[in-house]
Amino acid sequence: MQTSWLRGALGAALVGVLHFTAIGKALPARAQEPATRPQGPPPGRGQGKGQGHSPEQQADDLAKKLKLNARQQGEVAAIFKSQHEQMQAQRGEGPGTDADREKGMGQLRRLDADTDAKLKTVLTPAQYKQYQAQKPQHGGPRDGKGDKGSRPPKDATGAAN
Repeated sequence: MQTSWLRGALGAALVGVLHFTAIGKALPARAQEPATRPQGPPPGRGQGKGQGHSPEQQADDLAKKLKLNARQQGEVAAIFKSQHEQMQAQRGEGPGTDADREKGMGQLRRLDADTDAKLKTVLTPAQYKQYQAQKPQHGGPRDGKGDKGSRPPKDATGAAN
């Protein structure tokens, strides 16, 4: 009788060891697989007005939201493509110094204003108003020193109050 109990216990232990050995071998192999990362910026990050979309996607989104006709769709697509190409050319210049960055931001603001002016000629007044209402609002001009958050103001000596 004791033999059958011992055989059962040893059998269960053997199954458990084999099970954990198999899992242990599978885990390191899986950990070594390279993680596949999608190309491009993370979702929702930086490509301006299109929230990371291509010029074609921007035009398609706007066409759906504003119910553009075929002529408007073609013109809007050309406007967004031109804007995208100009932004790419500007990015190729590199960040450089703070003065270069400020100059680049000024160029981006002008490009944004030019794009809006072109869209205003293509869209009806009601469509343009709707476009302006749904357009992402960017923060106002800054002094180039970044967001100070809730830091206390400094006195004349430079110490925090």
